[in-house]
Amino acid sequence: MEAPGMTDDEVRDLFSAYHDRELPADQHERVRAALEASPALAKEYASFSEMLGALTGLAESAPPPLVAPAAPPPTDIIAGVQKRLQKRSGGKFYNDRWSRTAGLFPLELAAVLVLIGLVVAYFAMTMVSVESAGQAPAPAAPSR
Repeated sequence: MEAPGMTDDEVRDLFSAYHDRELPADQHERVRAALEASPALAKEYASFSEMLGALTGLAESAPPPLVAPAAPPPTDIIAGVQKRLQKRSGGKFYNDRWSRTAGLFPLELAAVLVLIGLVVAYFAMTMVSVESAGQAPAPAAPSR
């Protein structure tokens, strides 16, 4: 059942503003009259109000958010693994200082140098002698 001048959908759209008492006086009275005229609409508004009350209660009783603990400093996993391998192997592996402290830079450098060498070799093998552009080869004489 619809109130004069307002449809049920219009009243539903105003539930929140009506509940928070944000409507102008004339519109507030029209929504109140629509709720009194329609028991189904009044029941929907009662459910809406109950839901808002429950949500408000949850917000008030919620504990404050936990502050995340500070992250521990990052550990050097590679150094730890190398140390354990060196200890377990009785010094056979990772016994030299270079392998423990060098990191990845020498390997990256070696990979770049090999790549440059391959590129240079490729261009050296595929270079074709270029004839001068101004001279075209003479046509062959027809045989008789």
